[in-house]
Amino acid sequence: HSTVSADNTQPSAKKSMVLGGVSIFVCIISFVFQTTITHRVQESYAQPFFILWISHSFWTVMLPLHTLYEKMKPNAKSLATLKQDALVAAAKVIVQRRRIPSSSEESVMASAAAGSEYRRVLSMDDGNDNDDEDENETAVYTMAEQGDEAPAANAHSVFKVSDNGEDEQDDSGSSSDRDDDAKRGEVWTLVRDHPVRVAVHAAVLATGLVGLLNASAYLWYVAVGLTSMSKVTAIYNMSCFFAYLFSVLLLKERVMVIKCVAVALSIVGVVFMTLINNGPDAQDAASQQEAAAAFNRELLGDLLSLTCSCGIGLYQVLYKKYAVPKNHHSLYYINFMTTLLGLGTFVVFWVPIPVLHVLRVEMFHWPNKEQLVLVLGNAFFGVAYNAGFMIALSVLSPLFAAIGVMLTIPVTAAVDMAVQGQVLAWNVFVGGGGILAGFVMLTFAEYGETLRNASGRSSAAAASAPASSVAAASAAPAPETLR
Repeated sequence: HSTVSADNTQPSAKKSMVLGGVSIFVCIISFVFQTTITHRVQESYAQPFFILWISHSFWTVMLPLHTLYEKMKPNAKSLATLKQDALVAAAKVIVQRRRIPSSSEESVMASAAAGSEYRRVLSMDDGNDNDDEDENETAVYTMAEQGDEAPAANAHSVFKVSDNGEDEQDDSGSSSDRDDDAKRGEVWTLVRDHPVRVAVHAAVLATGLVGLLNASAYLWYVAVGLTSMSKVTAIYNMSCFFAYLFSVLLLKERVMVIKCVAVALSIVGVVFMTLINNGPDAQDAASQQEAAAAFNRELLGDLLSLTCSCGIGLYQVLYKKYAVPKNHHSLYYINFMTTLLGLGTFVVFWVPIPVLHVLRVEMFHWPNKEQLVLVLGNAFFGVAYNAGFMIALSVLSPLFAAIGVMLTIPVTAAVDMAVQGQVLAWNVFVGGGGILAGFVMLTFAEYGETLRNASGRSSAAAASAPASSVAAASAAPAPETLR
């Protein structure tokens, strides 16, 4: 549910592949360890929601870790630049969702004038290859604090935004350029005059989204104790298919045959994995009852995993709709939001722990030393997975990163057989293969569509932009999208 772009100071292709490969390896190992630890700790400490709360609360360290990473780079960005990067993205989210009608022509012109000045300053250093967009935006906001050359934009005067977030043409007949300038002007005003408001809006938004995320993830933690890790992993990775279905319903995404085939193939894979029982035939009534109970327990775990996958897919689409700014590709903003998700979990979502205790769903008690080590280990590997995946996205294509992470399916199956001593039936391999094939089809279709859209936008920009703008656009890294 996030967008990133390559850094202007990326290492060489060989170093990028090495760093990306190491990051993917960290992701796979972290995922497998997290799943294994969760399965093991729940054998003696059946507190899935408390384990989840600890794990997701640890996400608060993502932004400090990213800030430390940025400060360790040779050409380190200042804290002010990093702060502006996150606030600009968060302000764009506010602006693109606003439905307040346009006000007077004078206020629209004021916003347009402010945005025009914003755009003028952004283009001042087009010939300087060392200046990136973040630094330019910081210069704009710094200049705004030092003088009154740019008229202040009215924070409530702007443009209409349709329900899906697309900009609508104003009835006043203003040009597209003036509309764009008005939007930049309002973003400028929000960051300059109302930074606390922008940060609070992002925090409230993150807390609402993490509620759905935590509810879905809780089902995953419960399912790990009921069924095999390989089945949980394969079914969990179906979230991308549900994300596509919800994108069609909520984001009005175009229906594509290849994506529909990929979804159907994954559904067939899940049916093979969950509904076909290939266990040994029981010889007596007691054994039959035990086999039936084990099958029902595993089936419940599979259904919980499927519900979790559906919830994660819905969360990804809602995140994209409400929390992803358009035309702002910032890995720092992603980790800013990830930290807010962790902070929202820590501050708000401890409440279900005593509620579950009162309802006798999970009778809470503190873990002993060994259990606490496992709980903290689970949280550590969760952070390692997120950090590794973000690094992989920053130096590799999302296609490579996403397919690489899918290696968790066969690796987890191997761990099931080698560590847990489970004998996996043929239907698990066939079903997992169907889900994996469907994912590869969906990822290639998504990646091809992204390249076509990027090519179309570049062609349109080349046809309408002045020569200096075209040169700047051609030098900028192409954004890459990951669902």
